[in-house]
Amino acid sequence: MKRALLLAAIVLIGFVVFGCTQQQKQATFSEKDARTFVNDDLNAKFADAEIKGITEITPSATNDSWQIKARVTFNYSSPCPVRMNVYYDYPRKGFVATPPEYVTRDCFVCRNTATCIIGTPEEAIIASHTMNGSTAVTNYITAHSNAVPDAKFYTEYVDTDNKTRHKDVWLVKWLSPTTNFGLLTLISDNGEIIKSWEVARSDFV
Repeated sequence: MKRALLLAAIVLIGFVVFGCTQQQKQATFSEKDARTFVNDDLNAKFADAEIKGITEITPSATNDSWQIKARVTFNYSSPCPVRMNVYYDYPRKGFVATPPEYVTRDCFVCRNTATCIIGTPEEAIIASHTMNGSTAVTNYITAHSNAVPDAKFYTEYVDTDNKTRHKDVWLVKWLSPTTNFGLLTLISDNGEIIKSWEVARSDFV
């Protein structure tokens, strides 16, 4: 009888240890591994994208998976970049991502919306030549079809010409390899074009 009880106790302890081990494995599933797997999947599915990568990663509530948000951008170096967000629940759902969420598409921003929010570089690039007050940029990229854009967000930007401080703005740069000057455009995060001005190529940063 004692032997049977001892055997049962050993089996029970074995199950407890196994369960704890499995729980620990789930809880400590490597973020590095998750990033590697998702980046490999992005490279395989979106090989033609100029920009792709993970923007957010957090453990699930049950601590057995990773909630991952990735950015995929096509044609970033053009006036009309296409950006989408791809979501993963890994490893719980493997590489079965939810349908992409388009951030920019058809070269439009702030269309059919009561509140305009420019939240990504791609939106800022499109806004720089499509919103009210974008004539300078439109003329520049029309005259120089090889102009390449870039956009950066500033929580505070100081306009050195008039010493004005601007909060939460995008600075969009346009530069053609065949001209000696580029164009800078300052845009608020609600899509208002504040200012556009020419900059000599030698002063372009």
